[in-house]
Amino acid sequence: MVEQPAQDAAVKRRRERSLAWEFRHLIPMVAIAISAIAIWELIFRSGVWGFLFPGPSQVARALVDFWNSTRLVRAIVATLRRLAVGFLISLVLGALLAFLMVRFTTFGKGIQPYILGLQIFPSIAWVPLSLIWFGFSETTLLFVTIIGSVFGVSISFADALRTVPPVYLQAARNMGSDGMDLILRVTVPAALPHLISAAKVGWSFAWRSLIGAEIIFATVGLGFLLNASASVPDIAGVMGVMLVILVIGIVVDQLAFTKTQEWASRRRGLRPRR
Repeated sequence: MVEQPAQDAAVKRRRERSLAWEFRHLIPMVAIAISAIAIWELIFRSGVWGFLFPGPSQVARALVDFWNSTRLVRAIVATLRRLAVGFLISLVLGALLAFLMVRFTTFGKGIQPYILGLQIFPSIAWVPLSLIWFGFSETTLLFVTIIGSVFGVSISFADALRTVPPVYLQAARNMGSDGMDLILRVTVPAALPHLISAAKVGWSFAWRSLIGAEIIFATVGLGFLLNASASVPDIAGVMGVMLVILVIGIVVDQLAFTKTQEWASRRRGLRPRR
């Protein structure tokens, strides 16, 4: 009975150390952010650019005003909803195209140059055509998001699937695995860390495509709020919305992709288990 409190305390200390170890990578990120804000404040106080360069406190007040008026909340919700739908569709379409490219080598060699060309094609250049096809609608925003990311997803997925050692595939075939069974039970698990990295590439393409399209013609969203602030002009508001876009990108990368990739790498023995 006497040892129980000591054991409980030891377990609690181990959990606290584990939690601190889990988030240790945030320390340099926070340090860099604080340093950047300090440099930003020094530049503002120097008055080099005058009213064209608001300080951190002014940008913070602009964000608070946006938040209190619910404009920022509505913008974030609208943009993330469009992004989720468009990105998921591009993942499905890109994965199907990637499997076809890897499964049928001749087809893959023939179509890959065109997909690479479409991948580097500016997504914003699709906006005029999509407006003609779909008008000023949510469909247009989704189309630009999908078309701006699906080719990057397909190329990255195909490259990820090609990283699977041929000996794995041959061993699986010798044991009777083939077709979709081979893909789902061997190829995908073996390439999972690379597939997650490929999905992150697709997410970045989708994010940029959507924000660019929202700047041009949306009536709600982060891109629209950015453009509306610029038209006033509200420089502090513009910089505030830009910071929100940056923070959302970092949070999604760290919580969704980096953690998932670390988990997949540990499962394959590419990272030590804690």
